[in-house]
Amino acid sequence: MEYLNFIPEGWVENKANYKIDSIKEAFNNGDVMQGFVYECDSNYNLHVKLGNDIVGIIPRNEMDFIDSDEYGYTRPSICKNKLNSYVQFKIKEIYSDNQVILSRKNAHKEALEWMKDNLQVGSVIKGIVKNIRKYGVFVEIGAGVTRANSY
Repeated sequence: MEYLNFIPEGWVENKANYKIDSIKEAFNNGDVMQGFVYECDSNYNLHVKLGNDIVGIIPRNEMDFIDSDEYGYTRPSICKNKLNSYVQFKIKEIYSDNQVILSRKNAHKEALEWMKDNLQVGSVIKGIVKNIRKYGVFVEIGAGVTRANSY
């Protein structure tokens, strides 16, 4: 059986053109969305273009579920590495009709829970190869979740 529950970040490179109504709907439904990161600010928050003059901000503490420092903040290099790329997130808060707070951490957590609950040895998953090392290949399966497969 082949799985594609979560689409890897950047799998579909679409320019976000969300309207506030679709953002509110995604918030109410808990949907995972995707957008393009155009800025990593001096506090290491990501700024995401959502379209229609709507800006999404992923605060540094909402960036990653497992890759944080001793204070619970994502390392600065993670923010810089996401610049000019697509990221997935869930809507955390609608601050106004043109500013939304996003959580990549919540999308990441949901993807990990899905993996744990649904995947078994021998499952076939589509993904994007992110890194190749002597001991294995790292493949992103969705929402920023990368897993190693040794060879």
